Amino acid sequence: MEDKQELTLGKYSFQVKNRNRARGAVLLDTSEGPRLMREYERIRAHFTFENEVKERLAQRGMALTDRVVNNIEGNPVTEWESGEKFVVYQWYYGDSCDYRSCQGLEKAARNLGQLHRQLQGMSEGPVCMEEDLFRRYERRNREMKRVYHFMKDKKRKNDFELCALSCFPEFYRKAEKAAARLQKSSYWQKHGRETRDVCHGEYNYHNLIYTKKGIATTNFEHAQYGIQLMDLAYFLRKVMEKNAWQREKGEAVLEGYRSEAGMETEEYEFLWTILTYPVKFWKLMSQYMNGKKTWISDKNMEKLISVREREEAKDKFLGETPNDHWS
Repeated sequence: MEDKQELTLGKYSFQVKNRNRARGAVLLDTSEGPRLMREYERIRAHFTFENEVKERLAQRGMALTDRVVNNIEGNPVTEWESGEKFVVYQWYYGDSCDYRSCQGLEKAARNLGQLHRQLQGMSEGPVCMEEDLFRRYERRNREMKRVYHFMKDKKRKNDFELCALSCFPEFYRKAEKAAARLQKSSYWQKHGRETRDVCHGEYNYHNLIYTKKGIATTNFEHAQYGIQLMDLAYFLRKVMEKNAWQREKGEAVLEGYRSEAGMETEEYEFLWTILTYPVKFWKLMSQYMNGKKTWISDKNMEKLISVREREEAKDKFLGETPNDHWS
C-alpha cells in the first residue's frame, strides 16, 4: 500500500517534506503547502457534485475549501490497475474551532451564513428533496412507539428499560408536537419539498480550520440540495450539547449567522421547531432496538441520564414558544 502511495505522490508537481496520519488520511507537508491524501475503494457520482460546489464557492470568493488538486496529468483521481484510487486535497495550517468560545462560534456561524448565500440558487430549476422531513419525523415517532411497547411488554425489565419507560411519555409528546408544528410551518410549506439551494450537510466544528486568512471549510461529502436552515440547526445543536445549552453560546451562533444570511420570523420558527425534536432520545431508542437486549452497557444508561438532564437545559434555552427568546 505504501508503494502505491509513493507512486501516487510521484504524479504531483509538489515535493513532500513530511507526512502524518490524520482522520483516515495522510496529511502532507509539501513544497506547495499542506495537502491531504485519501484512498478510496470507489469514487461515487457525488464526488463530481462536491467539486462543483467547491468550485462555485471559489468563484464567489470562498476559496478556503478542501478543493481537489489535480495530478500532473490533469486528473482529479489517480487510479491504479489494481483498483486503488487516491485523491489529493488542498489543506490548511490552523486551529480547530473552539466550541467553548463565543467569538469562535460567531465566526463559524458567520462563515456558514456566507456559505449559504453563495450556494443559493445553484440549480437552474427546483430539485426535489431526497427525503421529506415530515415523513422522517413520522417514521421516527412510529419507531419510538414500537420500542416503547416492546419494553412495556417485557416481563423482566433492566434499569435502562425502566428509566426509558419513565421518561418516554415526555419525549414522545415533544416528538409529536414537533412533527405537528413542522407540518403547519409556513416556511416548511414553501421550502420543504423542493429547492434550488445547497447545504453543506455536516457543518460542525470538526470540519472547520481557523487559518490566518479566514475559516477553511472542509469535508463536503454530505453536501446536497436541501433546506439550508438544517445546516444551522445541526451546527447549533452540536455546539449547544457541548456547552450544556448555555444561552450566550446559542446567541453567538444566531447573531453570527443572521449577520450574513439574515433571518425572518418564519425561519426562526422553523429552526426552533427542528431543535425541539428529541433527536438524542430517538437515537438511543433506535440503538437499543437494533442492538442486543440481553445486555445493556453502562454507557447507554449514562447516555440516557445525560439526555434527560440536558433536555431541561435545552427547554430553558428554547422557551415555550419561539417568541420567548428568539426573533
